[in-house]
Amino acid sequence: MASNRETARDALATLISTAMVGTGKPVQAVYNYRPADFGGQSPVVTVSSSGSQRPRMTFTGGQARFFLQVDLFVLYNDQASWTEDLAEDRLDLIESTLAGILDANQRYTPWEAIGYADRSQRVDVVVGGVEYMRESVPIAVEVFG
Repeated sequence: MASNRETARDALATLISTAMVGTGKPVQAVYNYRPADFGGQSPVVTVSSSGSQRPRMTFTGGQARFFLQVDLFVLYNDQASWTEDLAEDRLDLIESTLAGILDANQRYTPWEAIGYADRSQRVDVVVGGVEYMRESVPIAVEVFG
């Protein structure tokens, strides 16, 4: 049976949640899908499926390369105590923490390798009527089976 991208997506979301959510950690919530509304939470990380490559291998079984999109969402400004410069600093901290998670888990069940597939990109978006800074990080995951 072919490997399933969902398994890698769920495992990465769990790793990120463990490292980033909780008292003294930089994120309020991690989702293994993209919710339509964050219910006022910030910062938020989402892990979504973003494509697959399944090259044919002869006599050695299957290999796949899954692409995931990790999106980092930080409230832009709350017109009170949360300012644009704090948001920018938090976005940078979350991206750096994500890079550390990937470095520390190069070989991890269910993958053989994981890393950035390309450069991340930053855009501002509105989610549930609230403006967020969003950094999209393309991730490549190598799996066998």
